[in-house]
Amino acid sequence: MKIKGFTEGFGGEITDLDLAKEGTLESAQAVQDAMDHFGVAVIRDQRITDQQQIAFSRLFGQLEFSPHFGRGDKDLVRMKFPELFDVSNLDEHDNILPDTDRRRVYRAANLMWHADSTFQPHGAGYSLLSARIVPASGADTQFADMRAAYDALSASMRERIEGMVVEHSTFYSRSLVGYQFTEEELKRRTATRQFLVQTHPRSGRRSLMVGSHASHVVGLPVEEGRALLKELGEFATQERFVYTHKWRVGDLLLWDNRCTMHRATPFDDTAERRDLRRTTVVGDLPLVPA
Repeated sequence: MKIKGFTEGFGGEITDLDLAKEGTLESAQAVQDAMDHFGVAVIRDQRITDQQQIAFSRLFGQLEFSPHFGRGDKDLVRMKFPELFDVSNLDEHDNILPDTDRRRVYRAANLMWHADSTFQPHGAGYSLLSARIVPASGADTQFADMRAAYDALSASMRERIEGMVVEHSTFYSRSLVGYQFTEEELKRRTATRQFLVQTHPRSGRRSLMVGSHASHVVGLPVEEGRALLKELGEFATQERFVYTHKWRVGDLLLWDNRCTMHRATPFDDTAERRDLRRTTVVGDLPLVPA
């Protein structure tokens, strides 16, 4: 296995690895070591099955289950395994979602900067996204290096935000795009609290945790806290901190949610099909008791 960095320290391509044949604990450990440095990595030309993606992802730890699976929701009927999250514009018959489908609104939140599952008690570790169908143009995914962003903050800002706690909620992030939750959906999750500054459990590097799920800063007036989160988010997503991934069919893209943010970019999703499937490893973020 080899890795070539896209920049000095953020994003890279792993080569000479065929996960259909070599998805072993040894290969996962090598990938993990590379991820500690690069934060984001792509393994090209991986024509893997859902089962192979799940099996390789499990080598990194316990996987999240979709909250929709087995509940009768239409959202993930396409996915036959609870470990898979549907990142597509397709319905249960693999047709493009009509404009009236509420799943369009829900998935529109993916266009905002975020880290996966910060609204879950322990957040997310790695996310692994497999490209099965990609549009002819657009639909890139952008990543921001939250470690480099933290390092670039002024000393006074680092001192100001040290120890701050932020409440994260999927209800807040989806409300920003106008999604209306059902009573059943509202019962499934509650808000969680995470430290604004995180220390990575493996690399020891410090990073920011902001993004669309970050509702407010605990202990500050809501508008003051949101202004601070907006300021930090805009600082962290400057071009100098961002890697843009241009998808190819067969890409398996990995990123570490403990030190990155990401967002989807638009494409003509009423005319072109997109089918990406995500597995997500349960994280180990320092949880602040409610």
